[in-house]
Amino acid sequence: MKKSGFIAIAGRPNAGKSTLLNHVLGSKVSIVTPKAQTTRERVLGIFTEPQGQMIFIDTPGIHRAKEGGINEYMMAEVKEALKDVSAVWYIVDPASASKHEQPVLDLLRGVKAPVFILMNKMDLTGKTFAVSNIVNFENELQAACKELGIDVQGIHPISALKGKGIDPVLEASWNLLPEGEFYYPDEDQLSDRPTKYFVAEKVREQLFLQLGDEIPYCCAIEIDRFDEKVTPPRIEATIHVERDSQKGMVIGQGGAKIKAIGQAARAEVEEFLGQKVFLGLKVNVLKDWSRDAETLKRLGYVLPSDKPTQRSKKKNKPTQKTPLADTGARSGEKAGTAAPKVASQVTPKVSPKVTSTKRPA
Repeated sequence: MKKSGFIAIAGRPNAGKSTLLNHVLGSKVSIVTPKAQTTRERVLGIFTEPQGQMIFIDTPGIHRAKEGGINEYMMAEVKEALKDVSAVWYIVDPASASKHEQPVLDLLRGVKAPVFILMNKMDLTGKTFAVSNIVNFENELQAACKELGIDVQGIHPISALKGKGIDPVLEASWNLLPEGEFYYPDEDQLSDRPTKYFVAEKVREQLFLQLGDEIPYCCAIEIDRFDEKVTPPRIEATIHVERDSQKGMVIGQGGAKIKAIGQAARAEVEEFLGQKVFLGLKVNVLKDWSRDAETLKRLGYVLPSDKPTQRSKKKNKPTQKTPLADTGARSGEKAGTAAPKVASQVTPKVSPKVTSTKRPA
């Protein structure tokens, strides 16, 4: 009998969670940037092998969040991801310290599933990080977990970037999965998310890479049009910011910045979809969207206090948009690689837990 189950990937911001998931899947399902809190939502990564199916749940970085707003939503996503899983992969950056890991430990103390502590960046051991410091850190973590009653299955040195040390953790995790049918019968499917979600994430990734430290956190992406019937497929998206000053920074002098963002995002989308596309971007001021519960809900970020059974559907589109910026879309033949299968291309067999995580298409 084959096995099937969920594994949550948790840890502090920038510990390497998304990098690890992308390596295991062999595909870029989660966006990755050098900046903390790049991941805002739970993202499922479906790993299907002959012996079974592991469904990884990539989560936002764990931090002390104020009540209300996008940060509360992110921490609610983590808490939900830790429910009813077969195991937890707890990713730790060796540059951290026990006191900084306390928010993570506070969440894990209530988790019944066994926890694998993955000490990341092993490729830098002895170079950037002294061996003695890492050993002391590991001992402190083990002692803290024991005191809190966290079921630790050992500490494993890994390199998410280089893909080292991951196979032993995978093998041990297979042993913990229950026997059962696949949640996703199509063995080629990589995620439950719709294609439009990944397109929006590719745009948001470029905001993190090309703008200053604060601006990307004030941006949200909304896909206005996704027309696959034309050649090349036409995608139009809105970048929501919170203030007029931010709008100018995203557009740049003479539209140079938004053009650069669009061109880079389009290249990522084309690689992901395996074909040329047109990508047009607009910028809109949606005042204080990250702190307003109703606006967050409209954008698909539903706070715990709303307790929905499904994400709310999008309402009327906002006003004050800038003219469509042509990011230089090209028409031509399809690229050599096929697009990864995601939710809009296949109909998965899902549990109620999985369907509740979907953002409306």
